[in-house]
Amino acid sequence: MKKNFSPFLLLFMALLFLGACSTLNDLKQTAEKNMAIDRTLPKYQLNKENLKEISYQGKTYVIQDSTVDRERLQEPIGKVAESVTVNEKNEILSKEELRKIEIIPKKKDEKRFHFNFGWVYRIKNTSPDEEVAVVVNHEYRLAKIKK
Repeated sequence: MKKNFSPFLLLFMALLFLGACSTLNDLKQTAEKNMAIDRTLPKYQLNKENLKEISYQGKTYVIQDSTVDRERLQEPIGKVAESVTVNEKNEILSKEELRKIEIIPKKKDEKRFHFNFGWVYRIKNTSPDEEVAVVVNHEYRLAKIKK
């Protein structure tokens, strides 16, 4: 029985290996495509005084709490490309402060919030002069032009 089982096991392992190679190749191609797109995207500026605002070419957008469905997105039109950690007072924490380890804490545990900003997308049937979608912590957030 073991001799009959062995060729099937080898065949299964070979098919599994070939499938994994194909998946890795697909991931590599997607990453290369995304890096090429990222190099061409203009940079939107994050307002460090108010993390709900981004601006580009004199236009300021206010990031809303509401999200946009992926199906409503069109092509990326820009990038924010910022990662920021703030405390409960909305003060931005420096890299040095984030690395600091206190042997005896001076105060109670401080709450921290991390925001990772990514690409800016055009929304279907909407002018970018009115609204765009911004990636914040892997969610597509609606951003409306500030009036």
